Amino acid sequence: MNTNNDRIEYIDIAKGLGILLVILGHIIWGDNYKMPGYETICNFIYSFHMPLFFVISGLCIKESKELTKETFLKMIKAYLFPYAVWTLIYMAVFTALELPTGQNGLLIYQLAHAISICGLAPLWFLLALFIAESFVIRFKNLISTKAAACAALILCAAVSITLSFWYESVKDGMDLFLKNWLMGLFRIFPTTFFVIAGYKSRNILKKIIKIKAGIRIVMIVLMSAIQVLLCCFFNEGIDVQLFQLGNQWLYFIKALNGTAILLMVSGMIHSKLLSHIGRHSKELMILHHPPFFFISSLSLLLSNLFSPNIFGALIITAATTLFCLAIDQIMGRFRPYRFSMGKKKLNN
Repeated sequence: MNTNNDRIEYIDIAKGLGILLVILGHIIWGDNYKMPGYETICNFIYSFHMPLFFVISGLCIKESKELTKETFLKMIKAYLFPYAVWTLIYMAVFTALELPTGQNGLLIYQLAHAISICGLAPLWFLLALFIAESFVIRFKNLISTKAAACAALILCAAVSITLSFWYESVKDGMDLFLKNWLMGLFRIFPTTFFVIAGYKSRNILKKIIKIKAGIRIVMIVLMSAIQVLLCCFFNEGIDVQLFQLGNQWLYFIKALNGTAILLMVSGMIHSKLLSHIGRHSKELMILHHPPFFFISSLSLLLSNLFSPNIFGALIITAATTLFCLAIDQIMGRFRPYRFSMGKKKLNN
């Protein structure tokens, strides 16, 4: 369904659900909110939540789009400019928050991420998307046929799996800066895989969305059961940012299956709130990480009220989302902020 600005509603809703999963995953990851069973939930979320955004990016690439100078400059403004500005903001915020704790090496750690193509915290997504989307737009004529597209997907997956095996065997003794450069370089292959997959599956998705609701529900249930089983039996950590693909042979299957499930679910939902959240997913991706003092305070408060559980984690996710949306709404009235997010218009 198209919205007023030729937006596709289920795409915005999928992005909305995706960014909520990103925030939830960051809240329960590690010691942020000591909830029993958080590892399994995180592994389920991380198995597909970032591939979802890359697939959606591919879905939104028009056949007529070319990598002209004008297009390239627009992409720099949309991705690289926010990446540079918010990297500086992140470094300032993290340093201010961590200096009182007396941690050593914090600035070196941040610099290692910032000046490499690895990226700092969730900002890596902007840089990775810029590279992958640029590649696909530039060479989309080479994958115009199904055979060529399949060959490109197989090549990206094979290279990703090979590099992952090698990287896992050598990364522990590696220099921090070299490790970050390699993570950023190697990550190009899986992220490009998902952008290509999205670009070439647009017509397939349109057909699936038109399938009768009852059949789609059966498909969603069966595919969800497969996703749960794969995540339970192969319960390993996945983090695309750090080029940790878990079980390399199953990573792409889980990522595509989970992405397809969420897109099909989104096609059955009509929600102005989720659509609004989806339209501001980039802003939420950028904004939700710096105010972790807010998240930590809320987590501590809820932990004191009752034992940490998924209900509490969802409350923190909702509060964090509303908090960041409010910041975006208020700051969106100021031109410097809009430029820092790569946009000119006032927030919708």
